[in-house]
Amino acid sequence: MNIKINVLSETLVICTISGELSIFDEDFEVFQKELIAYLKLGIYRFIVDLDSVNYIDSSGIGVIIRLATNAMKKETSIVVVCNQPHVKRVFSVANVDRIMKFVENVDEGINFFVRTTGFENNGR
Repeated sequence: MNIKINVLSETLVICTISGELSIFDEDFEVFQKELIAYLKLGIYRFIVDLDSVNYIDSSGIGVIIRLATNAMKKETSIVVVCNQPHVKRVFSVANVDRIMKFVENVDEGINFFVRTTGFENNGR
């Protein structure tokens, strides 16, 4: 698993993940703790780019669900970039695709937050 975190503002974080999002990956625990740290800082808006993920297990889905659940509690949502049918199908089968917004790319995710929350994109 390769993870890139981009803190776009005090209210929005972009997580780009490639490879396998699995509990069996040595970086999974670090990734999970980092996301929890952002939640503790009061950041609830995330764009999670899974376009380069080739495998996701239930633990990976659990992390995404945790972000979505925390976002819903704060009356916002998370955005998931995922154009891979096999990964999208996992979310659909788990019936969690209804609690997050799926988009084609990161820019579309940023535009979603601009339209729905008043987030100001001051350059990326």
